[in-house]
This record gives sequence, C-alpha cells and structure tokens, in this order.
Amino acid sequence: MNNILCIIQARMSSTRLPGKILKEAGGMSLLEYEIRRVRRAKMIDKIVIATTAKPEDDKAAQLSEKLDLECFRGSEDDVLDRYYQCALRYPEYDSIVRITGDCPLIDPRVIDQAIVFFQQGDYDYVSNASPPTFPDGMDTEIFTRESLAAAWRKARLSSEREHATLYIVKSGKFKTGNVRAEKDYSRYRLTVDNPEDFEVIAFLIEHAAPDADFREYIKLLEANPEIMAKNMAIQRNEGLAKSLKEDKQLT
Repeated sequence: MNNILCIIQARMSSTRLPGKILKEAGGMSLLEYEIRRVRRAKMIDKIVIATTAKPEDDKAAQLSEKLDLECFRGSEDDVLDRYYQCALRYPEYDSIVRITGDCPLIDPRVIDQAIVFFQQGDYDYVSNASPPTFPDGMDTEIFTRESLAAAWRKARLSSEREHATLYIVKSGKFKTGNVRAEKDYSRYRLTVDNPEDFEVIAFLIEHAAPDADFREYIKLLEANPEIMAKNMAIQRNEGLAKSLKEDKQLT
C-alpha cells in the first residue's frame, strides 16, 4: 500500500452546465467514465466520492453505490470542510489526492506521476497546475493529512473554504511542489464546465480508447480543429477567479 486516499469531489449543481457529472457519453455518465480512469492509477489505494447533502446529489451517491465506492456527503459550499470531514473517516491514510468531478478524461499516469513526485520530495502539497503545463482537465493535487487539517483550522476567507487547497497554496506555510509536463500543453482544454466542453469531451470519449493518455486526446483534437475550436476561448479556472473577486472574511 502507498497509503493514498483519493477523494473525488462531485455534485449535480453547476452554474454553467447543471447535472454535468451525469451527462452521458460513450454509454455511461461522465462521472463513471472518470472513476474508471482513476481506478487505473497504480498508486491509489482507495477512492471515495465526496458530494453534498442536498437531495439532488442522491444521484451521485447512488452512482457511487452502483460502482462499489463509498460516498461521503457534506457541505456544498465549504468544500474544505467536506474534504476534511471525509478524510476523518479514513484515518489509516496519510496522504490525500484531490480530483474534481469535471475531469472525466483524467490520465491515471499523470496521477501516478504526481504521487511519485510528492513522495520522493517529502512535500506537504504537490500539484501539476501551479503553474499549469498539463491540459486543463488533468489537474491532480496531493497533500498530507496534516496539511489538510491545518488548512481546515486556519482558512478564514470564503475562497479558501470553497477551494479546498487554496489556503495551503497561498499561505507560504507548507512545502509545496509542482509537476511539469515535458512541454507546455496548458492551452488544451479537456475538462467539462460548459456546454461547449461537453461537446469536445463527448467527441473524445467516442473516438478514443478508454485507456487513452492525454497526448492521444491532443492528437485527436489537432486532427479535428473544428472540434478543438469549440472550447478553446474559455478561460481556465473561471470558478476560482469568480471566488477571488467576491472574496470575504469569515468569522
């Protein structure tokens, strides 16, 4: 065992594409497709879905049960608390991988690469998106249980509660690292947050092998520029930018 717990955050509500996690492509929901890809990561020991307690997210919990995964249900807006409370249920795992439910094409090899980098460098926190060199949709974070607990205790900005690892990244109190791709692929968009994203993702799922790596997706997009153009103008991390703009101090 590598002592690695992977928590995939997923919920039905979405401002730009409601119900996106259960939209179907290739004969299954995007969340199921993502889970199947995460399961191919060799370094992860356990996967848990973390959704909200809202009735609309019963569907996410039901899908978890169908796929024989445990599901934790917690706060909708305080995602940091959702992660912390979820992690408390699994004290035997020292390190936690965070993956979001809008990354159905997440590459298991990229996940493993981030975990190995994290372990070899004795880091508190590692991501592959600070700054990004992988395509949007490959975002992987891994951090220690202690770092998560410290963030949960000390984060006091609304943005730091909504974005579970923001305090760890911004505070300067942790040893952090970033995994870089062999070249900059960050302009490619392999995530699903908008209707245009779904069109791209559905095309890739239908035309690539289930175990395709991210470079194969890029080759497929470059061979079909009319598909690639559908979502290229969308800003990366729109949700984070909005949170920072509307940030407020919490008591």
